Amino acid sequence: MEKQELSGPWFNDAVIYHIYSLSLSKLPSEQTAPFINDYSELRDTAAEIVKWIPHIKGMGFNAVLFSPVFKSRSHGYDVTDYYEIDNRIGTNGGFQALVKQFHDNGIRVILDCVFNHCGRDFFAFRELQNHNLQFTDWFSGVDLNRQSPMGDYFTYDTWNGHYKLPKFNLGNSAVKEYLLNALRFWIDTFDIDGMRLDAADVLDNNFMVELRHVSEEKKNNFWLMGEVVHGDYSNWVNERCLHSVTNYILYKSLYSSHNDNNLYELAYSIDNSVPDNGLPLYTFLDNHDQSRIASSVSNPAHLFTLYALLFTLPGIPSVYYGSEWGVRGVKEEGSDHSLRPYINIDNRFEYSTSLTEFICKLIYIRHREKALKYGSYRKIYLDYNRPFVYERFYENERIIIIVNIANHEDTVNLNMQNNSNFSDLLQDENFISCGSIYMKPFSVRILKEL
Repeated sequence: MEKQELSGPWFNDAVIYHIYSLSLSKLPSEQTAPFINDYSELRDTAAEIVKWIPHIKGMGFNAVLFSPVFKSRSHGYDVTDYYEIDNRIGTNGGFQALVKQFHDNGIRVILDCVFNHCGRDFFAFRELQNHNLQFTDWFSGVDLNRQSPMGDYFTYDTWNGHYKLPKFNLGNSAVKEYLLNALRFWIDTFDIDGMRLDAADVLDNNFMVELRHVSEEKKNNFWLMGEVVHGDYSNWVNERCLHSVTNYILYKSLYSSHNDNNLYELAYSIDNSVPDNGLPLYTFLDNHDQSRIASSVSNPAHLFTLYALLFTLPGIPSVYYGSEWGVRGVKEEGSDHSLRPYINIDNRFEYSTSLTEFICKLIYIRHREKALKYGSYRKIYLDYNRPFVYERFYENERIIIIVNIANHEDTVNLNMQNNSNFSDLLQDENFISCGSIYMKPFSVRILKEL
């Protein structure tokens, strides 16, 4: 991975806190936030999100990703209106003030946006349902000679076979201009700093190139990150298209390599998931679509080594709300409800664990060390049931990370020719020799060369 220049954009330094917004849009009198939106009630739950700012800032996060916030019928990805905050969250004015409060606390704001498809309540789809055929070309694959499974007089392309999510025809100039104007609107009105593009792996590439051009015209260093599961990430991450994509290759290998005691899988994934151009990918251990890491990993002790890897490997690390406390949740067939719970932030001190403190320390170290933010990666040592050793280096700085996921102690010899000394950044220990290094079971060392 090529090094990133220190003078680069803000997202090279980002540590992101990811919130599923609709789950926090609960009023005190409710047990849960409403899942189905009948659009009749204008709610103001921004105050609930404001209460999270001290926690997010206190842990060291400098960016927040809200998934999702556009007005929708249900889960937020069946968008009804691209120019309005979901009424279950609040108003445009209230959200504008919320963004300002995050900015005032030094926290960038990224929104989860859906440009590949919309919901069935979107105005253009409603017009087509009402036989206004001038909107036929707004959607991909419209066939007026066949009915859809939803009972429409026509059928259409969808996202992944879900007929509640009609796919846009992004070859239509009117559709493109509508969505590009939505991007301009969110930057101009709310001063947001970036967007996560939902379903970027099936989103029209030319459209993403136009998004990049428009966003850079509107705001310097605006960040575009795409949701991509499979494929060669460098097809998306380049100077013309996106700045970053979700590193699902690394995500899967992180927890499965621990569960299977096979760090060869992880090392292989690192070598094959970083684009040749060196632009940083978005890294994570869980999110609103995947089971919580505390439920995915077989041994709770591995949460510590997993988070150490997340914050010391190449990429832009993200933590999903509540996972810093070890919150559990399993993805179920047809339901992501358990992954997106309401959490009362007023009780955060009751949730806090040693894992929370550990993640805080990792964030602090990452912010301080240029090699961890911008540095190249090199594998040093890997053998079965032995500690994994790798290094990050940037200019004249070098950090060696040793990760022992085994349930037994071990000793690592770095075999340094120059008899260098190191400082253990994580353990706050005095300088240690570069010779034999003792490793406890399920432990990590982050060693900076002096």
